[in-house]
Amino acid sequence: MTSQQFELNILYLAFLLYTAFGFGSFFSKHKDRYYRPLVILAICGLAAHSISIGIRWNRIGHGPFINLYEILSSNVWSMFLGVTLFFIFFKQITRVFWFLTPVVFIMMLWLMSASPKESFLPPTYNTIWLYFHVITGKFFFTLLFLASGLAVCGLLTKIDQESALQQQSYIKLAYKFLAIAFLFESFMLFFGAIWAQDAWGRYWAWDPLETWAFLTWLGVAFTLHLQVGFKKDRLFLWLILGCFTLAFLTFFGVPFISTAPHKGMI
Repeated sequence: MTSQQFELNILYLAFLLYTAFGFGSFFSKHKDRYYRPLVILAICGLAAHSISIGIRWNRIGHGPFINLYEILSSNVWSMFLGVTLFFIFFKQITRVFWFLTPVVFIMMLWLMSASPKESFLPPTYNTIWLYFHVITGKFFFTLLFLASGLAVCGLLTKIDQESALQQQSYIKLAYKFLAIAFLFESFMLFFGAIWAQDAWGRYWAWDPLETWAFLTWLGVAFTLHLQVGFKKDRLFLWLILGCFTLAFLTFFGVPFISTAPHKGMI
């Protein structure tokens, strides 16, 4: 068995564990007897996925951030890590998993359909600032993903006296996740500018990816300020979903159609 085939087999095992966790969290609701087995499933899935990423990293000599397959794999890992931590620390909010896990499953299917071809590391990518840029970007996207799940929960909560407090809990928690996501996105842009200076001799050039990333940053900033200043709860929740859409297109659309130097190496 080749190293690449072993990597893929471990990845498929991780997907099976992710799927088992997803169905379990979807149907278990508040049944505490399922809580510990589900946490174990999630941790085992993340461990298997980490081994798969590590095998590839050791074989090709760089992290999972060059081609579409690698970017999808690392983002599925970070998104599932976020889901797992949310499950551990906010296990009472089970409804959010009805919306988070289907998105992860779609990303997994997309990853399985992508070509696992090996990639090379361009000279401009060989800098520590790239790692800071990528890591803060993963934190940003995962936190925004969790905020989006909470936003859907808030939008689907019926507006009556009994459920008003529950909706407010979704809104407050979504705001906190979005605020922290904004912080990490700011760091992502800052580290990306330093990397650009090292790689191409300029901090900013308004290439398509930089432009879309800045638009996403503006969208998140506007959403946070609108909620602070005007408390438009339902509009706030819809805007979170709009920010997630912008971020998704920035991460998985623009880099792979742009002809700028910043494009993904697919």
